[in-house]
Amino acid sequence: MGVTNMTAEGGAQSEPSKTTRAQRLRIKCIVPFFLVTVAGVIPAHCADFTIHVGGLVPGTINLNNARLALDGSRVVGFRFANNFMRVIGIEHTLAFSPDFLQPKGGPDQDVKGFIYNSNLVLNVPLDQAIPYVTFGLGIITPFGSDARPFGTKFAVNYGGGLKFPHLAGPIGLRFDARGYSASGVFSGNLRIFELSGGLFFTLGR
Repeated sequence: MGVTNMTAEGGAQSEPSKTTRAQRLRIKCIVPFFLVTVAGVIPAHCADFTIHVGGLVPGTINLNNARLALDGSRVVGFRFANNFMRVIGIEHTLAFSPDFLQPKGGPDQDVKGFIYNSNLVLNVPLDQAIPYVTFGLGIITPFGSDARPFGTKFAVNYGGGLKFPHLAGPIGLRFDARGYSASGVFSGNLRIFELSGGLFFTLGR
């Protein structure tokens, strides 16, 4: 079963031009909000910035009383965080997937995805590494010229990882694993597992 058999919630996309305009409007709303939150992060007493790449592994979804398997996809993104007393942090993530939620075994479709979330991060500072756990709330937005599997959805996320700061001056490494859960996707929930790694930059002390 391909994406061409999947229509956006609320009916078939009979007016592509209106759909495209709506997608662009959502993106225009997401990006300024992200930039505003970043502007509040950078001047922090102690902040960090991560450039990450990784993969998304989605679970199956219910479609017309059948289980539809989805292929994994690539993801790239940025994370900015405020840290207070080195233990508690507030982090914002904006990520992009160029081949989002493709049906397993089906033809490639032009469906991309944005992921934005704001999280509470609990760090455990050690001498050489910083283990952490995180949880928060955000949105998942598919878009593209082909039929989207669903519209913008709120999603909770949770996970953890390891930060290795100051391996070369302010530059370090970070590895992260987290799960996403979005409700109301057709007749059930969508769950996505994300595994990523990247460069970790410490700003301030």
